[in-house]
Amino acid sequence: MPRSSLGRGLLLAALAAGLALVWLLGGDRLLADDLMYLKTGPIGHAWQFMAYWLGHGGVQAGAMGFLLLLGLAVRKLDLTPTALAGLLSLAAGGLLVQIVKHLVGRPRPGRNMLAWDLQGLSFDSDLHSFPSGHATTTFALAAVLAARFPRWSWAFYLAALFISLGRVVGGSHFVSDVLVGAMLGLVVGWLLAWRCKVGVGGR
Repeated sequence: MPRSSLGRGLLLAALAAGLALVWLLGGDRLLADDLMYLKTGPIGHAWQFMAYWLGHGGVQAGAMGFLLLLGLAVRKLDLTPTALAGLLSLAAGGLLVQIVKHLVGRPRPGRNMLAWDLQGLSFDSDLHSFPSGHATTTFALAAVLAARFPRWSWAFYLAALFISLGRVVGGSHFVSDVLVGAMLGLVVGWLLAWRCKVGVGGR
């Protein structure tokens, strides 16, 4: 497994603990409603806008494509494995999320339905709340970039959290959708960073 296994395990454990707390206290709807109040203000509007586009698969793939070209052009930067791992994590994480979304059929917060009124197999995007695709791909990329640039790990994970919570502010997801997506993304990103031999040296 990749280096810093203890730290990664603790991060997953913290997310799992947060998820358990949200579920046990039944706070999904309450937290979603509270965060969605920010949506009407200028800060909340800007937050959800940035979260949507920064976490968009096309934008993220474009960034990794640029990183790949840069790595090929300037080989001493050693960015090619990072870019490949990033692209693969987007593809793997995105595919995994879409399978789960379609099978679970959880209503989005904007629907006038109970948070856990699962509909099962569905092709209605309003029933594709669980898990968050933005959270999954964003945390997967954060994991890959953190493996390459460990000193900036805090910034990558903070940015992933900002994007993920912005999806709650925008009314697209519950907090538990984001937490599960984050855990899925981290596992995918760490595994692919390891397989692609991403990053060393504390740069």
